[in-house]
Amino acid sequence: MKQIFIKSLTVILVILLLSNVTAMKISASPDDLNSDEYEVLLDGIPITSQAAVIIDFATGLVVYEFNASEQRVPASMTKMAAAYVVFDAIRDGFAGFDTMLEITEEASRFSYVRAYSNVPMPMGSSYTVRELLDVVIVRSASAATISLGEGLFGSEEALVDKMNEKAEQLGIAALFHDSWGGSPDNRISASGMAELTRSFIKEHPEILEITSQKSVLFDEREYASTNPLLSTYDGVDGFKTGYTRPAGWCFTSTAEINGRRLITVTMGSVQGSRFPDTVVLLDYGFSYYNITIAGHFRNSIINSLDIFHTSGTPLVPISLYKNIYEAQYIDIRDLAVILNETERND
Repeated sequence: MKQIFIKSLTVILVILLLSNVTAMKISASPDDLNSDEYEVLLDGIPITSQAAVIIDFATGLVVYEFNASEQRVPASMTKMAAAYVVFDAIRDGFAGFDTMLEITEEASRFSYVRAYSNVPMPMGSSYTVRELLDVVIVRSASAATISLGEGLFGSEEALVDKMNEKAEQLGIAALFHDSWGGSPDNRISASGMAELTRSFIKEHPEILEITSQKSVLFDEREYASTNPLLSTYDGVDGFKTGYTRPAGWCFTSTAEINGRRLITVTMGSVQGSRFPDTVVLLDYGFSYYNITIAGHFRNSIINSLDIFHTSGTPLVPISLYKNIYEAQYIDIRDLAVILNETERND
């Protein structure tokens, strides 16, 4: 009977896989590309991303990817790594959100350069770490990022070193040459950016209090967020925009609907398309339909099998289960397998 049941489980898995073959396209193929527009199709809807990814926050499951491992220029999304390091320093007691930092002459001069994303900071003025983080994350203030490095770590170079150390610690292939995203030599993949964001939110969920702000007040002037989806897409509460000519138009977003959080990244979108591209990615991700197969175990033997559907709910993180016998997430659309050892009252 045991062998028959295990064979039956295998058959069910195969049937489910085969029945969803047409719906499980997770990566764009060359046939999906329009050579004139460089468009990728998600369920027939085009995006202009040269690299993109959608991941489930709770599990890290990849819902969709296209060129996601390709190393690309992240532009101002680089500031996410800088902010991550600052949050680590605050957690470790090295500084506080209310720590005052004085603006150096060099950072002040740079803050008035309109060719880059900036907010003016007079030389010799002082701001709290939280005030600088607000304009770095919400308004993408480049000189303010440098000021965080100078004030907290002694120099921007020291901040960059810590950013690279953080990426290595997380197992993310990345290389940063500055803290604010102006260098054309900065490199990270869409998958790396998504995982950096996921880890940032997991370690410091309070970051969402900053990224969800539609505007911030700085030196008695209000600055609107660079993320318009905060106002136009229900559930969006971050994360970071970016643009330079080598990078193209980039955007990392995160949204939570009905308890399920997604992270999306688009890199190299064409002008005017990074936010529409992100809407397509989010719509696609939240339409993802989970089939969960839960097996109940006793003494390493499957006693029963439940098959149930969930729509719009997150896959349950493995860490929530006790006494796990076996657990696996199959990285394809529409199917996840969770095998859970539980005690049952017969």
